[in-house]
Amino acid sequence: MRPTGRQRGLTLIEAMIAMAVLLIGATGMMAMNGQGVRMNADGRRMTRAVAIAQDMVAQLELWDYTDPRLANTSTANDADYGDAAFAFEGAPGSFAADHAEADLTMGGAAWNGLPTADLAAGDFERYWNVAEIDDANGNGVPDARRIAVIVRWPQGGGYRRIVLYLAKANPDPAERL
Repeated sequence: MRPTGRQRGLTLIEAMIAMAVLLIGATGMMAMNGQGVRMNADGRRMTRAVAIAQDMVAQLELWDYTDPRLANTSTANDADYGDAAFAFEGAPGSFAADHAEADLTMGGAAWNGLPTADLAAGDFERYWNVAEIDDANGNGVPDARRIAVIVRWPQGGGYRRIVLYLAKANPDPAERL
């Protein structure tokens, strides 16, 4: 028997075009995978920074209101997120922080939080700024302290940071009248 019609199939040009489309798609998928890996690493670092900041806040909650580690040593920052001195983008020591790692054991105090060595492994730095919140009653005595805990790490030629806030009320009821 003789075939009644022509056999049809893919030509070489059609096959090459299909391969080019598949190659472009595969290249896009590889780029998406690389971006996903970078985002996952960024998420891990951010999660670690939040854990460090939460540990610091938990320790600060345990400190007495009169603890010297809660002194406002620089009124330029006042634990306000909008202050220029609060940017923390430069090298260590190029910004106004009230307290840093060296102050954790100030005055012989015990430090029970995450050790400094654990932070150094991930290039994390922690600081805290204190502002004295005055004064609803006009007596000139601060009613509370606002504390900003800053954890930063280098990334992309600059720094990323996490900031958590804590307020400690003045425990002396005579001062809050």
